[in-house]
Amino acid sequence: MENMTEMRMEPAGRKDKGRMRLPAGFGSVRYLGSRRRNPFAVHPPQEPGQVGHPKALCYVPDWFTGFAVLVAYHSGLYYEGIERKLADAVMFGGARSDRKVASKPTLLEVYRRFCEWKFGQDAPKKLSESARRAAESGIRRLKPFHNVALDDIPIDELQRLVNGIGYSRTTVKRVVILIRQLYRYALPRGLCTRDQGAAIVMPDTPPERHHQEFTDEELKILWDYRRDPIVRMVLIMCYSGFRVSEWLSLETDLKTNCFRGGIKTKAGKNRTVPIHSAIQPLVEETLRQGEYLCGKSITRFCHIMSEKMEEIGIDREGRHHTTHSCRHTFSRLCETYGVREADRKRMLGHSFAGDITNGVYGHRTPEELRAEIEKIQV
Repeated sequence: MENMTEMRMEPAGRKDKGRMRLPAGFGSVRYLGSRRRNPFAVHPPQEPGQVGHPKALCYVPDWFTGFAVLVAYHSGLYYEGIERKLADAVMFGGARSDRKVASKPTLLEVYRRFCEWKFGQDAPKKLSESARRAAESGIRRLKPFHNVALDDIPIDELQRLVNGIGYSRTTVKRVVILIRQLYRYALPRGLCTRDQGAAIVMPDTPPERHHQEFTDEELKILWDYRRDPIVRMVLIMCYSGFRVSEWLSLETDLKTNCFRGGIKTKAGKNRTVPIHSAIQPLVEETLRQGEYLCGKSITRFCHIMSEKMEEIGIDREGRHHTTHSCRHTFSRLCETYGVREADRKRMLGHSFAGDITNGVYGHRTPEELRAEIEKIQV
């Protein structure tokens, strides 16, 4: 920095007009050609005995931004990415640019606007709570970039973050989908200038760990322990097919002996599933003693259930069951005992996906569904 007083203007061609000659040991700003988006390379000073240019600190759109980067470098203020901020404050030809630089919203700010647009009262579509939870799960994984503007997030670093999540394909896919949605939302609204989300690649993920349904032998063990409130709830889920989250808002009609409710998908909402006669005493006892999931949160119930399955000898080496294992068990029982495929889908809340005959013209009464579910033998 002691030689900065020696800097002076030098004659130059049109491309070099107005540039200063940098002192020895200060570094260099090198022009690479007009076909580049950022045609100037900023190099730090050479080490003693070094031949050629050191590795560039960064690449910038103009010479004066490069000069500002070197000033920050010698002042100890340089950090990776500072060139983006300096580019908005440099002098062009000795005069400050008269362009107005709008402050760019950070990724977290864009996410909040996106959620208001996607899930708010004026949202174009009414989406389920599970869709909101998927978005919340995705934004948590993007925490390193919460305070960075979308345009300033290095695409390679963003891809590395996605590659390193290391969880199931579903978890990684949520992050990738959210990134793409945020850029698609932000671009036409002037919140970013380019769609980097389209360049994010879905990486390879660990093999899916499929949920293990309860075997007939394991169901027998559950029935032996049916007086335990946790085991009792597991049995109720195994013979009804509802997701664990659906039990928080499920309606139980003991007059008609039916469950009503459901969440997540259009086909799964407000569906009716008859109460199998084998679990009716369990349902009545559960309601007498309190509420479904034993009054626990979903997370707490899942943890207690896991401990209980180990305690009664069902979960052992190579066997692990979750609340979703109950839903798989119900599907297996329907298939094993010949429940009609269309009715199995109805009770699980699965879409008929193009099957117009069943999806549009299929109508089943609770009693007709009861005849099917009672095919399951206990």
